[in-house]
Amino acid sequence: MTFPTAAFPDDVPVLRDGDVELRAHREDDLDALVEQCLDPQSVAWTMIPRGYDAAMGLEFLTTTVPQGWRTGSERAFAVVATHPDGRRRYAGTVSLRDLGSGRADVGFVAHPAVRGLGVMTQALDLLLDYAFDTLATQTVIWWAVRGNWGSRKLAWRCGFTFGGTVHRWLAEHGGYQDAWVATLHRDDERAPLGHWWSLPTLEGEDVVVRPLRADDDARIVEGGNDPAVQRWMPTFPTPYRLEDAAAFRALVTDAAATGSSFSWAVADPRTDRLLGAVGIPRRTDTSVEIGYWLHPDARGHGYAQAATETLVAHAFTPRDMGGMGALRAYVRVDELNRDSLAVARACGFEMSGTERAGQVRRNGTFADMLVLERINPLIEF
Repeated sequence: MTFPTAAFPDDVPVLRDGDVELRAHREDDLDALVEQCLDPQSVAWTMIPRGYDAAMGLEFLTTTVPQGWRTGSERAFAVVATHPDGRRRYAGTVSLRDLGSGRADVGFVAHPAVRGLGVMTQALDLLLDYAFDTLATQTVIWWAVRGNWGSRKLAWRCGFTFGGTVHRWLAEHGGYQDAWVATLHRDDERAPLGHWWSLPTLEGEDVVVRPLRADDDARIVEGGNDPAVQRWMPTFPTPYRLEDAAAFRALVTDAAATGSSFSWAVADPRTDRLLGAVGIPRRTDTSVEIGYWLHPDARGHGYAQAATETLVAHAFTPRDMGGMGALRAYVRVDELNRDSLAVARACGFEMSGTERAGQVRRNGTFADMLVLERINPLIEF
């Protein structure tokens, strides 16, 4: 099955949901279209050519879009909505590209003025209704360059099932980019699958626990190459390089989106300088594991304890109040790592057991891992 051919603009339906409307593109969309295509976020995450101008926009409106409808290869709609300035005008484009056999590729781009207003969620829902109900599409696939969190959250809101990362798949801006992929079947529930996890900034006593940034990388490298960190963190690369820090930050955001693990920077509240990191390397529906390390010049000031206490408080806060709703927090400490064990005990963790040969040290020996835990005092068992 392929999309039938259609006359443009006569056969383009008008789809509405409240203030949001999908209709045929028109030449008077040109100014707003060019504004959208010059926006840095649009350029960064789409195949829109750099240096977009009115001539490119006019070709899109008068040749590319109509040809897609006439050949049945792509059905693109202009999104119309009220902008914050009160004017009702072009607000983006959503489209379905025919892949044959009842399958379609979905694409969307929003005018920067309407981002965060829910316009594109309504527009994508309208497009999906049209795909499944009118075009008899069975499955819609979504692709995005890895790191395009706005697009990913929109797909999540509309019920897409995330399928992972495909290495060097999307051809954009002269190279092949890692791509995220997700799908939605016509019988799937059109609602978010699971919780949308995030990395909030947490204010602690004497520390700030915040998301990692690119300007933290140099300090992460210094800490990652410290002999003590190398000894007790055997999974850290050796030597630890700037590209390792960048890769770590990318993995952090990916893992946080799925809710499997989380990592934050521990920063000085006055200077915002990175002091170390704290995280949750493992999470289940009931428990979180807590981990921490410090830059060598930050040790001996109580920062690890302050950061751990801050993170445990966030983990124990109910989800409907912005926390993680964990019933239990625990740490796993190499039996020889006395400094880490002292931090755990200072934070109120109590011994619950030992994992025999629970970790392989960097020197190849096996470490018994001491397990200490805290139970959420807000929960009644």
